[in-house]
Amino acid sequence: MVNSTVLHLLGWALACLTVLMAIAGIAAIGLGEWSQAGIFFVNVCVSGFFAGALIIGFQGRAERLGRRDTSILLLAVWVVLPVISAFPLFALGGFQRMDQALFEAVSGITTTGATTLTELSLVYKSVIFWRALLQWFGGALTLLSAVLVLAPFGVLSTPINITIPGYERDDLAKSVFATARHIMPTYGLITLACVILLWATGLPTFDAMCIALSTVSTGGFMPADGGLAAYDSPMAEFVIAMFMIAGATSFLAHRAALLRVAGSHGDNQETWYLAFLILVAGATLSALLANAQVLGEGAGTVSGADALRYGFFRAVSLITTTGFDNAEAGAAGVPFACVLSLCAIGGASFSTAGGLKVFRAFSMVAQAHRELKRLIHPRGITKAHSTGKPIDIQIMKTIWSVFFVFLTAMAAVSVALGAEGVPVEQAVMAALSGLTNTGPAVFMTALDVVEGQANVYGTLSPFAVLVLCGAMVLGRIEFLVMLSLGLMIFAKR
Repeated sequence: MVNSTVLHLLGWALACLTVLMAIAGIAAIGLGEWSQAGIFFVNVCVSGFFAGALIIGFQGRAERLGRRDTSILLLAVWVVLPVISAFPLFALGGFQRMDQALFEAVSGITTTGATTLTELSLVYKSVIFWRALLQWFGGALTLLSAVLVLAPFGVLSTPINITIPGYERDDLAKSVFATARHIMPTYGLITLACVILLWATGLPTFDAMCIALSTVSTGGFMPADGGLAAYDSPMAEFVIAMFMIAGATSFLAHRAALLRVAGSHGDNQETWYLAFLILVAGATLSALLANAQVLGEGAGTVSGADALRYGFFRAVSLITTTGFDNAEAGAAGVPFACVLSLCAIGGASFSTAGGLKVFRAFSMVAQAHRELKRLIHPRGITKAHSTGKPIDIQIMKTIWSVFFVFLTAMAAVSVALGAEGVPVEQAVMAALSGLTNTGPAVFMTALDVVEGQANVYGTLSPFAVLVLCGAMVLGRIEFLVMLSLGLMIFAKR
């Protein structure tokens, strides 16, 4: 039997999605797309009915949630909501198959940004806006999941004390509303600031809204063809880069900074480690772009100023797992090894970014350094720290477990895609993009086989599409949740 509190909270999540669907319907009316607005409101009625049934039906029937129950809740949210979100996408057109609409919805809510659409100019504006809203909502779900489920169970491997008024580790239902009340205003204010600044740089209002929703959530969906290069606005790119970094750093630290209390970015060394990674990666990619000949025949060359502009923007985009690209068509791609390493590391804990997270990456480096010191001084007492926090053997066990499951999942997804006829390079890149929630990153690579979006996602078989949907969900809810849930279910049997 499913815990009644799980179903009650799932109902509230579905209610929030219904509200956003109604906003998309109102936006469709404002855009003059009346028939599309009708489709949205039909889906609002359906999803609203199920949300109301779950909320009212299980009101006042609270049960204590164990680890298995919270894992089921997390999985249900990331599976049920994309399914509901896919229906208006499919009904509005633009997708040949229902599985492609589901892929788009999963990609949006998991803030991956991969898409099967090839000509956005032919897609309704309301669909573009709905995709952006899904990404923004997915970013909010990511923050709530991290604070409410992943951190208390030690999945994030981050030794941090969550100080949110009303937050109670043993009462998830109460903590959901307390956390949303204190975290979501910060998330909303940062998004609003991004919209205003992008509009001030000269971007059209609609495009500024959609890009801001995708930027703060580190999603990657674009509202128009041609990517950011089509706008040719260095100032807009600078704003986007700054807010991608904001999305990839801890929102607990953002909240502390806004309230001017302890625990802000000055005290959070993970932010400084992230900045260090961006500087190193940006300098490396800029050097590669300035000397594009090293990337192979056919690679274009750029000026020194453009090399810095593209290199640092790409570094921010990959590390934050957003996937935006501002480079022109003639610019060289990023070496596969760079894409692999930067996307795999990802952003900071308690952010909307995907990947393994900065704390885990530097913890593995710190542990490796400690083991090397032990080889030299076997009887010495050595301590390891990562991003200013002490790490013990239990934390390292969790981190190495996550890393092992990540590699195993990447190999499994790559093999499954390869069995469907996807070339090896594309299969590995698509698997990486899905598991790290960095869908558009595939178009930055220097692989000759990558020639367009349709060649990567649009022509995949239904089975391959579903495999990538599973990879995106797996990457978003953290690998150990699925592994522990499977082991608990298996043990119960």
